[in-house]
Amino acid sequence: MTPVSRTEAHRVFADLYRKTRTPEHQQLIDEAILKSNDVFIRIDLIRKVDEDYENKNKPKKEDSRDRGLPEREQPRREVISRTSTPEPKPKRSSDLVTIDSAKQKQNPSRKKATEQKQGGGLLAGLFGGGNNTNNSIGKFAKETGTIDIGLFGRNPAISNNVERIFRGLKEDVLIPTIQALRVSEQQGWRIWTPLVYNIINNFNKFFNAFASLDALILDKISADIFLERSLKMQMFYVRFLQRDDAKDIILSNLPDIVKMDEKLTPKLNKIMEGVNYALNLENNKPKLSDAITAFYIVAKKKMFTWPEIVTDLRVPPIQEHKFQAAREIQKEVEITVAKISDDINTRTFKKEELQNLRSRYFSIDDKGKISFDFLNQVVDDFMAHHMPESAKSQTVKNSYKSQPHRLVYLLLRDLQTVYINLIEGYVRLGDKNQNQELLIIQPGLFRNEIDQLNTLVRTIDNFNKKFPSFQYSFQQYGMDYSTGNAASDQIAGPIVQALQDASEFFGSFAGKLNIIIENHLMAKVTESKGKSNDKIISTKDKVIEEVKIAQRFIPHYDKAVVAKERINGMKVEDVFIQFTKYLYNYAVIFKDPITTSKLTAHRKIEQELIKLNKEYERLTYSTFNGEVSNENKKDEAIENKNTSDPIDLSDTEGE
Repeated sequence: MTPVSRTEAHRVFADLYRKTRTPEHQQLIDEAILKSNDVFIRIDLIRKVDEDYENKNKPKKEDSRDRGLPEREQPRREVISRTSTPEPKPKRSSDLVTIDSAKQKQNPSRKKATEQKQGGGLLAGLFGGGNNTNNSIGKFAKETGTIDIGLFGRNPAISNNVERIFRGLKEDVLIPTIQALRVSEQQGWRIWTPLVYNIINNFNKFFNAFASLDALILDKISADIFLERSLKMQMFYVRFLQRDDAKDIILSNLPDIVKMDEKLTPKLNKIMEGVNYALNLENNKPKLSDAITAFYIVAKKKMFTWPEIVTDLRVPPIQEHKFQAAREIQKEVEITVAKISDDINTRTFKKEELQNLRSRYFSIDDKGKISFDFLNQVVDDFMAHHMPESAKSQTVKNSYKSQPHRLVYLLLRDLQTVYINLIEGYVRLGDKNQNQELLIIQPGLFRNEIDQLNTLVRTIDNFNKKFPSFQYSFQQYGMDYSTGNAASDQIAGPIVQALQDASEFFGSFAGKLNIIIENHLMAKVTESKGKSNDKIISTKDKVIEEVKIAQRFIPHYDKAVVAKERINGMKVEDVFIQFTKYLYNYAVIFKDPITTSKLTAHRKIEQELIKLNKEYERLTYSTFNGEVSNENKKDEAIENKNTSDPIDLSDTEGE
């Protein structure tokens, strides 16, 4: 009969497959149906194998044997005849009654005695064991409901209860659950620790493998084939059961990834229904572990227990400290870790740079307030050398210090007279009695800065001469700077712009000099560690020709300056540091935004570093420097050690 519907085809396939055959014949059938998953093709394959096998083994002469049984089974039979059928059709072996069985049926006490004498009766003949084995299998079948022993115990099969386990999910639940688990595999590593990701991804692999077995159950395939096809499912399930916290971790974290996907969020209830179904396969009867055990018992025809199966599978536990994922995801993790490492290095360097800048060039108290007391010395020194006696009163000094347009002019002129010669040409170094003129900076290297300085001096000097009575406070400058209201004022507008230009000049000039100082200090540290080389040492008397980040000394840094100004007697190194310090402070006084931000940027960087380090630790289960505690190292060693060769699941991680 040719089936006309798929439902009928599955029934025909099941009848054909369960047909009694010799072991050799059945093996040919099992091999044939592996060639296709289509039930119609499988029916044709079975019929073809049966036909070929019967033709090959067809006896030359007809005998009185029952053709419904394999050749190795030839018991004497007393066939119960029917009055209306002179020649009854051959029946299945399970439907035939032998003389012995008929007698036993008439005398139950004799049957029981015979079973006890033979050590197990029909089940013993089937499973090849004695009373203990038969009792164990019978007890297991009764308690779990996973095995149907069948009439007289001759045709044991997997119970329909097992089929219900694999067919308990509806399509509207199954599909969104698979989609959600796939998203968790692709995106979960971005928010979860390796342990959480690995537990959920293992559950994802199990769920997909479990769902794919529905077709095998529907086709009523043999227990041997089921075990072969379901091996990965078994192993992922063992992994899942090994973790007592797996269920809680999945329920606590999986909804987070679902809520991040707009398409999956409306399906959250269906998804969690599917997840809960799979999570509770050990809480319902029959358990999935009992169902798997039943397949082993039926296939191997001997008693198995779940712990024995787990031991034989030798499944390695879920790793806690490293992502177990597909290769492309592992690559993404590696790239992300590398980027985070670079970000941490960059921000750490920047933080140290800012901390050095704060400590080296600014006087900041515990409350974060900057002290500008050094201005008194600068103002006093400038007035002592460049102002008439009538202008040296404290009132005039206070006037200069309280008005930004007057103070900035004084500071710019002080830079011209005291420090610029240090970077513009030859400098006299040594002492009063013995000195020589030497170059520190290549002439022209700071030409732009010197030109800017001269321009600012002229601009502000012209303004002060044009408006000698103009009164302007730092408070007003602060308001005009932040609001921009002075732009339309014909008097205040130009001076506010000049002050802003001066503040930016101070900040950029200081930054350029700071590179020279940083290079010098790094070279000194290297030398103190005994790691200096000839190239670095040669810079001690080599003129600075360019400003770039590279270890080198400030030429003649340990020699004293011989000058008429207040820097007389100071070492070259100290003069450069003081010069840079003043520029940075001037930039803050006149509100250069870049310099001001450097004083507070370390707080933001510290917060960024905290987040980056947490992310690094989440992804790598180690601190950024790569050091892992001895306890963690021990745990990792235990994780990676296998006392025997387990079945490798690595090839399944990328599926």
